[in-house]
Amino acid sequence: MLVTTRRRDAALLGRGRKRISIGLFKPSEATRYLMTKLATHDRVEDQSEVAALAHDLGHLPLALAQAVAYLIDSNLSSAEYRTLLADRRHALHQLLPDISSLPDDHHSIVTATWSLSIEQADLLPPTGLARPVLQLASMLDPNGIPEAVITSHAALDYIKEYRTEMGASNPAADFEIDEAATIATLRNLHRLNLLDNYADNPELAVRIHSLVQRAVVESMPTEQLESAVVAAADGLVEIWPEEYTQSNIVRALRSNAEALYLRADPILLDKFCHDVLFRLGNSFLEAGLASAAVKHFSGLRYKVDQLSVPDRMDTYFIRLHMAEAMEDSGNIAGALIEYRSLLQDEIKRQGIDAEEVLHVRSILAESVGHAGDALGSVRAFEELLQDRIRIQGTDHESTLDTRRRLAAARSYAGDTAGAIAAFQELLADEIRIHGSDHHQTRHTYLHLAEEMGRHGDVDGAIGILERIVNDDTRIHGKNSKETFGSRHRLGEWYLEDKRITKAVDLFQKLLDDHIGTFGEGHPHTLEIQIHLADALGSADEIQAAISTSLEILNGCSIDLGAQHPSTLDARGLVAHWKGRSGDKESAINEFSKILEDSENILGVDHPQTIRTLGNLASWLLNSGNIESANLAYRRLLNDRLRIHGANDRRVLKARDYAAFCMLKMGDFEGALLAFRELHADQVRILGEFHPDTVHTMEHIQDMES
Repeated sequence: MLVTTRRRDAALLGRGRKRISIGLFKPSEATRYLMTKLATHDRVEDQSEVAALAHDLGHLPLALAQAVAYLIDSNLSSAEYRTLLADRRHALHQLLPDISSLPDDHHSIVTATWSLSIEQADLLPPTGLARPVLQLASMLDPNGIPEAVITSHAALDYIKEYRTEMGASNPAADFEIDEAATIATLRNLHRLNLLDNYADNPELAVRIHSLVQRAVVESMPTEQLESAVVAAADGLVEIWPEEYTQSNIVRALRSNAEALYLRADPILLDKFCHDVLFRLGNSFLEAGLASAAVKHFSGLRYKVDQLSVPDRMDTYFIRLHMAEAMEDSGNIAGALIEYRSLLQDEIKRQGIDAEEVLHVRSILAESVGHAGDALGSVRAFEELLQDRIRIQGTDHESTLDTRRRLAAARSYAGDTAGAIAAFQELLADEIRIHGSDHHQTRHTYLHLAEEMGRHGDVDGAIGILERIVNDDTRIHGKNSKETFGSRHRLGEWYLEDKRITKAVDLFQKLLDDHIGTFGEGHPHTLEIQIHLADALGSADEIQAAISTSLEILNGCSIDLGAQHPSTLDARGLVAHWKGRSGDKESAINEFSKILEDSENILGVDHPQTIRTLGNLASWLLNSGNIESANLAYRRLLNDRLRIHGANDRRVLKARDYAAFCMLKMGDFEGALLAFRELHADQVRILGEFHPDTVHTMEHIQDMES
């Protein structure tokens, strides 16, 4: 005897019974089924269109059978039917046969079958939860939903509100709606084949057919749909890790946020963009997907602009994020245009003294420095500081922050002594205002240590960092992110000061402690491993450095994927240490491949691509292949000029490399002329006493003597 059922309870199994699970058709089976059905009615259609229709229907046998019957009865082509199916103005039940026209002895259309199953699931204990849980799942990615989203506080609140509105008051419904009840409901929906629930894969624990989702959504009143969308969005934000990290759960959250946005963007954009949309865009940036972030925030801005609602505050935040993404993608010129445009719009909207205007000015001043105009950055911060003092006073936190950024800008412009003096003055004021243990005071101490080290006082920098490590341990604990951060910086300066044994010991212990606290996949763990490899290499333990680099590469490949910028960087790290081991040919070959991959994945103008080109040129020069090195440095210079403009510090550095290559190739007069022209521009842009300017003059003097 053959009995069919949608259920998959354990109770259905027993002596003399065998359950045969009938799942979805394979793509080829679904296409063949539709082609055969059409052929029986003398219908010949393009196989690619039929395959696309099968995909749109999710290869679900029942839906395929009923859809092809409707298609034949209505004399529609596959392409025409797909157009109707994609048009959400047509309900799914309108695109299926009526009961009198059902094929293959079907007794009801597929949507009615699902409706009956939902009613049955709602009767199973815990009663009354199946429908709201299924509604939440129908908002998200059909290919996999983290179970934690469905059991989040936001989801539980939605389920409770739904049951209250439905008037669940019978004794059987008197139970606490909590995580356990929601998980039990997921199992009930799994038993009745309305979704799949895989407890062994929490990141993608819930999977649901896209047609089931559509049928559920189409049955929901507008107000209920809006509540479900917001609850799903709140649930995603609630469980999204605050730490910058990439993992299976983060990738699943991105996919679900994208699916929710695609399904319900008008609801998520109503009045103010939902936080999940900002979190999605920032997650693209954190994953190294700057181009995707630019596309996301640009799309957000377009959709918000189309709403034609004046003075929406979220437009300000969208544009800030969009410009940041443009900058991260390497389009610094475009970012500057957007920042300046936003600044003018905010001045018109709020006036020149508004905090939002001052904030954009701060970001713009920093970006001007990133674009190469170091002195312009200093001037912008000086002007901003005067306005901060006038509007907010000398002791306001924003004023102190601007002083900190101004000091950093002076350092970037080559005025290290001025930067140190500025940080020391700021530190004295912060100790007076906040005390020595305040986090902003600590931040300034770290800046001061960096500047002292760069200015040659490495012992002074190390002394400050050793004190900060002790303070962080006392205040935050040994395994806090603050203590890990200060230990990391201390290790870098040990390495800089050639205290190799101390550096190796510190990084090895730091790595063990960090993995024990945050795990191997944390991005800061990767940074520690990179510096450990540097320390091992500096200790002439080149093979150990290669082994550590290979571990980093393996971890990045598994956790982040082959195309992630960190994975490309890890490949460069392996190539570098192979070159340091004497295998220069391997280093050159690998950097050539990394460059090609970076161009394809990140784009030719991306900062990481340009950096890889510089690494390749360096190894070509190091190997004695002067002609190829010269070509690489020439290309580097042209790329820098095109991207940044003639006055950028990176362009000046590229000119230095190109002039040095000319000298190595034997073109003494050409190199001397190039160095003289470079020096004149360095004096104009950086100042006479900038270290780079002084270094170029030393080259000229050596050549002239």
